[in-house]
Amino acid sequence: MSNYGYSLLEAECLRAINTVGLDAQVGFLHEMTPCKNSLAYDLQEPFRFLVDLAVINLIESGAMETKDFIRTENYNLRLKPTGARKIFNEFTNMLNKKVSYQGKESTWSYVIFLKVRELAHYLTSKKEKMDFVKPEYEIERIDSQEIRQKILNISYVDWKKLGFSKGTLHYMKQNARSDKPFTLNAHVLERVNKWDNLVSSQK
Repeated sequence: MSNYGYSLLEAECLRAINTVGLDAQVGFLHEMTPCKNSLAYDLQEPFRFLVDLAVINLIESGAMETKDFIRTENYNLRLKPTGARKIFNEFTNMLNKKVSYQGKESTWSYVIFLKVRELAHYLTSKKEKMDFVKPEYEIERIDSQEIRQKILNISYVDWKKLGFSKGTLHYMKQNARSDKPFTLNAHVLERVNKWDNLVSSQK
């Protein structure tokens, strides 16, 4: 999954490099060999987390299914077109997310382009320094304080009405009380929010 995502990131970096007009095969950190896009590999490094988060989102949400993979004769797992499409869509969503950079709201895709343009300006002496700083990504945590409080407020009676067992809620309440991070399946999170909406509508 990650390897396919990194190939998508490489393509995005190549697009930015070609738009600016730099040579993708002339890099700084990776070895320069024929048919290798060394500069694209260099540019990928600060933005690999976009792929990692996209893959994590797909796994935690339960979007990836067994039918999205195929096992080869060597017992390796390969993506089927359905799985590749899900990764492509999630990575595209990551690229289109807005972030504050240089005093403006930009997509991550545009930030990648800006970093390539900054490099070009530095190489052509239009800039004296190369700024390697990139925007900080704010992770949207599933185990936020708000979600923890919702879980603690749910009664076992209400939870049973939503179709879940007492044991599931007990385990969730233990996690909510602890300081450790935890995840919720998409359908469980949906039920938690459904309960919260029902309670709010009754007030």
